[in-house]
Amino acid sequence: MRSIVSLTFDDGLRCQFRSAIPILNDYGMRATFFLIANRNPTHDLWSGHSEDWWKIEWSDEDVAMLRRLVQDGHEIGSHSVTHHPTEMPKQPDLEVRESKKLIEDWVGTRVSSFCYPFYRSHAFLADAVKDAGYEQARGGGTPPLYEPGASYYAISDPARFDPFNVDCRQITSYEEVGGWLRAGYWHVLTFHAVGDERDGWEPISVEQLAAQIAQLAKFRDSGAVEVLTFAEAAARLRQSECAA
Repeated sequence: MRSIVSLTFDDGLRCQFRSAIPILNDYGMRATFFLIANRNPTHDLWSGHSEDWWKIEWSDEDVAMLRRLVQDGHEIGSHSVTHHPTEMPKQPDLEVRESKKLIEDWVGTRVSSFCYPFYRSHAFLADAVKDAGYEQARGGGTPPLYEPGASYYAISDPARFDPFNVDCRQITSYEEVGGWLRAGYWHVLTFHAVGDERDGWEPISVEQLAAQIAQLAKFRDSGAVEVLTFAEAAARLRQSECAA
């Protein structure tokens, strides 16, 4: 059985659309972009580290670009309204419900996937995510929290699969794709900045991303792996669970 890989990008950073989209499109790969539904031009100004971390601000040009991405097969998901660690616990319903409504109204597409900010915010957002009508949500961990093997889900026996708390593997440098592919498993990869520290948190260089996507494409073309959006892969596992 083939592997399934999902490529996910967090925060709506401009570097992702400037640098990652051309690479993905060159290889015919579709990804999921989890976007923050506010009009701030930069990301997490409260942190003191993001004066240059430019993100989409939902201008007319941004919306037109995102609509083209959806037409090309990419998925748009929600990543909260504020992405603020102290505000989100106070207003979980607003963070998940309002972000869904805003993105759907702006882009004109259904949003079925949510991404928990800072990976672990499912602790206080998960119930609101379910109530808001999402179908799946990605959490996960990053070193030292990341547990090797935690982000693998058996396609034919998804016993560990919780659609509202899917784990992921954060990528910040080039990794040999063959080193983490597992036949018959779904594996979710997460990227933040594409470029350098001026572009956003935990960056992977453009060259490293291009090399990794090129290698992944070889495995895909050989039939060893299928690259699906987050929503498509989650639906595949739900179908397997129903058939079991």
